[in-house]
Order: sequence, then C-alpha cells, then structure tokens
Amino acid sequence: MNTVNLIEALRADIKRELQNELLAELQPIIEKQLHANVFNSKEAMYYLKVSESTLRLMVKEEEIPFFRQRGNLFFRQLDLDKHIASIICFGSL
Repeated sequence: MNTVNLIEALRADIKRELQNELLAELQPIIEKQLHANVFNSKEAMYYLKVSESTLRLMVKEEEIPFFRQRGNLFFRQLDLDKHIASIICFGSL
C-alpha cells in the first residue's frame, strides 16, 4: 500500500468514526425534539398534505394515533412519521 492509499484509508476511517460519534451524541437530542413536536388538526393536515375530511376519516378508522385534550385533537410528529413510513411503497404502480 502506498502512502496516498494509506492516507485515504485513514481519512475514511476517521470520517466514519466521527460520523458515528456525532450520531450517537445527537440521537437523544433528535428523539427529544421529535417527541416535543405536537400538532393540532390543522398542522397535522398540512404536514400529511390531506384534507380535513381525510384526517377525520384517518382518526375514525384509527389509522393514525392521536390524543384529545379539552375536546381538541392532537398528533405527535413521531407518530405521523411512523404512519408515513408504514405506507411508503417501492416499485412501479
């Protein structure tokens, strides 16, 4: 192995290690922020890009998790993201 290849290999190892360290450090902060984002119905409609009637149907059919507080519906971003991930399709139509 020549010097240039050795330096490139070391650089790649250092970069990979730094990425892993940063991710490990930031992961709890990211999770905390995701749990902190709570949407009302209008915000959830905008986030999911659906109409009010579609959101109500999704709630009625228990397609997405929600909670009520003083008669108002609220949605956690984390739950909405999980719903989106569950319906993603791969391949052709």
